[in-house]
Amino acid sequence: MPESKLNLETCDIQKAVNILGLEISDREVDELKSGNNISLKSKDLSEIGSVFILAEAVLRTKLVKVKGVNFDELQKVTADFSQHSGIPIYCWDSEASGKCCLLLTLVDGKPNIRLSSGRSI
Repeated sequence: MPESKLNLETCDIQKAVNILGLEISDREVDELKSGNNISLKSKDLSEIGSVFILAEAVLRTKLVKVKGVNFDELQKVTADFSQHSGIPIYCWDSEASGKCCLLLTLVDGKPNIRLSSGRSI
C-alpha cells in the first residue's frame, strides 16, 4: 500500500541503491519516494545478486534463525517480515525521516524493492 511521498533526499536513496549494486532511473527513485515498489525483473542477474545475498544474510541472523532459503520459499519468508512489508536489505539513518530501509519483497512472485522510513519500520 503506497505511503504519502516520503521526505527523503534523492541522493540518499541513490546512495543506498548503489551500495546494493543496483542502478535505477530518476523515475524509479521517484517511485520509491512515493512509497511504491520498483520491480527488479528486468535487471541483470549479476546486478541483483547482492540483493539476494543480503536477504539471506538477514535471514541467517540470530533473530530470524533460518538455515537457508531458496527462491520458492522466498514468498513465505517475505510474508514473515510483514511488519516491514519485506526483508530489510539495507538500512540507514536519515535526518529528515529517521531510520530508512530498502526492503526486498515479492509481487506476483517477482522480486521488487520498496522504501520504508520512520513510522513504517
